[in-house]
Amino acid sequence: MMHKKVWGSAWRILAASACALGATAATALAQETRAECVAPGSLLRLDHVPVAVGDLEALSRRLTDEFGFHVQDRRRDANGLETAAIGFGDGTRLELRTLSGSDDPDASGATEVRRYAELIADGGGGAYLALSGTDGTGVDDLLAVVRDVEPDLEVVGSGAGRRAAFPPNHPLHPVFFVDADSGAQEPRNLSGAPEHPNGARGLQAVWVMAEDPERLTRFLLAFGARDCGPSRHPEHLYGRAVGIRGGTVYVVDARLWMADPGSAPVVSLTVHGGPESISDNIVLGNAGGLWIELRPSEENE
Repeated sequence: MMHKKVWGSAWRILAASACALGATAATALAQETRAECVAPGSLLRLDHVPVAVGDLEALSRRLTDEFGFHVQDRRRDANGLETAAIGFGDGTRLELRTLSGSDDPDASGATEVRRYAELIADGGGGAYLALSGTDGTGVDDLLAVVRDVEPDLEVVGSGAGRRAAFPPNHPLHPVFFVDADSGAQEPRNLSGAPEHPNGARGLQAVWVMAEDPERLTRFLLAFGARDCGPSRHPEHLYGRAVGIRGGTVYVVDARLWMADPGSAPVVSLTVHGGPESISDNIVLGNAGGLWIELRPSEENE
């Protein structure tokens, strides 16, 4: 098993190498990945991805100045975690999170703080994948659907921090459920109107490294997801495409990539842009090599 620091370096090298892909390969890839894997009847939708970062101010500035994202003002919670959000018109968002204090967190907060501290020490990266229900389906409803499939999933926290999560060290720990709009800095906006200079509209796909990919796939299918079979990432990273409402979760076998269980599980995102958006591949070396693909929409979408 490769140590997580070695794995992090390997991922960053792999991500950077993708920038050198030729035009022919890029065209073929665009044709391959254009077809969406979604399940309109699924009870799940992408909600947000928390990203562990060491220098929140520097990364926020870079995402704003270089890549045209609007980064919302920072806020700090009682556990000493500071967050800046990139909210999209469809209600999805990215959360850039760092440590900023010596508060005495509660038991659940201490576990979360420790997780972010470990990821930041290893260079950062996508820490979790948060999913929410569709058509008014809340955390309790989602929990009832899957209770027999994954009995270890339970409700923790309260208020905006309430979620259904797995215990630490569980193979599916990086995935959790929240109520729609939970923790958002602005109400969910379903108009789809771009709010970013680069035209970004929302999360379209997330690539997740899983210790037990078959188990994660079964878990998602329990909510009416669609198994679209094997798929390829721009960096020749292979995974299984699982469609949920309006988006795709690509499940990658972490064992094949010798990824340490402590590594950042979310390694790539696809952000849906407007017709005028410029296609761009963004590699955030100061966020664990997280890869963000900004994909323009078609005029008739």
